Amino acid sequence: MVVRAVASSTQQSPEERAPTPPPAPQHFTTFVPVVAPAVSPDDPAMARGHQKAQSQEKNKQKQAAMKKSGHNANEQKKAAMKALTFQCPICRGMMPDPKTYKQHFENKHPKDEMPEELKEM
Repeated sequence: MVVRAVASSTQQSPEERAPTPPPAPQHFTTFVPVVAPAVSPDDPAMARGHQKAQSQEKNKQKQAAMKKSGHNANEQKKAAMKALTFQCPICRGMMPDPKTYKQHFENKHPKDEMPEELKEM
């Protein structure tokens, strides 16, 4: 078997080259920026701006009324604490009335001796 060395050239014949695809068509699109006209937020033609101002004013009035009426969590807690008049000597739980206090003591502390104020009931 005889092996011949073939000198390779960097140039290929037109038959050996792979065919090149045709160039893709180019689409020309022009982008035109759209700029909104400058409008002040106080302009009545701008509906959302007007609604926003009305909403803010209404909310401000509502907050002022809430503040005047004294409706806050701290006052609610104070009112709730006034209603809880009985305190369990064992667990320091607060109860609103003697009936609830007695039920609490029977259920939560059955082995402990019942206080004198509950024995009378």
